[in-house]
Amino acid sequence: MVWAALSPMQAQAQPILTARCTVDSLSTNAEAAARVEWARKCGTIQNVGDPTAFFDTGTSSASGGTLKDYLESDPERNPEGEGAFTGPDYLFKVNASTVLALYLSGPTYQAVDADGYFKWSRDSWRRKGRQLYPTFSTSSDITAQDNIQLFPHRTLADCMLYFDKESTQPAFTAFHVNGYCEAACYTPEQKILFSSGEVPILEAVRSLREDLITLTPDSTLDNLRLQRNSTYSYTRELRDAEQKLCIITTQSGGKLSVTLEHPVINGEGRIVQAQTLEVGDALVKADGTLDPIVDIQRTTYFGKVYNIAPVSTDLVSNILVAQGYLVGSVRFQNDEARYLNRILLYQSVPDDVLP
Repeated sequence: MVWAALSPMQAQAQPILTARCTVDSLSTNAEAAARVEWARKCGTIQNVGDPTAFFDTGTSSASGGTLKDYLESDPERNPEGEGAFTGPDYLFKVNASTVLALYLSGPTYQAVDADGYFKWSRDSWRRKGRQLYPTFSTSSDITAQDNIQLFPHRTLADCMLYFDKESTQPAFTAFHVNGYCEAACYTPEQKILFSSGEVPILEAVRSLREDLITLTPDSTLDNLRLQRNSTYSYTRELRDAEQKLCIITTQSGGKLSVTLEHPVINGEGRIVQAQTLEVGDALVKADGTLDPIVDIQRTTYFGKVYNIAPVSTDLVSNILVAQGYLVGSVRFQNDEARYLNRILLYQSVPDDVLP
């Protein structure tokens, strides 16, 4: 089953499915930012048409005055956003979609672009570790059999969409934003710990399980405690694609299969990418014991991969349990990527050395 991408504005009380599409993959944040800026520019020029056709959000701008935004589509007349470059995830708000895709929360600045339209930005240090970008197809229903993937021009030279990445086949057809792409990690059979026990990630996605288990904020490497958390989002791909995986085997016979960039806790309490682990390093079990790695294989897998994030945003509560081992949520690949390679779980301070 394929899931549509929902945003917090559309579904605040249930887990959110966020799209990632390897078929339309962009390898750098610079490429993602360029796609978002292209969508903002095309949305204003093609669908707004007049720089004065803004609405005042009433929110203060860090540059002075109030923030002005543009509606690219009428949600009542065109709820599926046919022909819109920003899509329904952000309610067709051109500037809001830009900052939400590229930045963490923070002061929002406002300027005027070369075409006279208001344009928003935030401080560079508030950029997301992995930025989001829109992906397009011929239908608003990503499950439709006749839904065809579309691509912007490879150099973003125009506001056309194409049937091929080489931009040789213009798509003179209706188009829709199917979601915003980001990274994902688990193969479908990998088991994540929920309150009732381990559940394969694909089964959790299908049932929208909300009872995710994570570490408590005060957990340490020698005093791990689990808590019932809530699921904030699931990430999955729109289409099957070839994935590069690390298959990690431990001394106890455990096995963890994740993408190369997946965040994992090593024996030092440090969060690292799976691809940096070596034989002799250790994974950390949910009970705190270390399990030495005896084999690491790199392989490819054709299909979809998945990930998950809890509601809590503190770093330690974004450590969950997969296949019995401590791993990081998708936030460590996106908003909190700057914490990779840092120690998150320290040793407890003995009582006898406390003042």
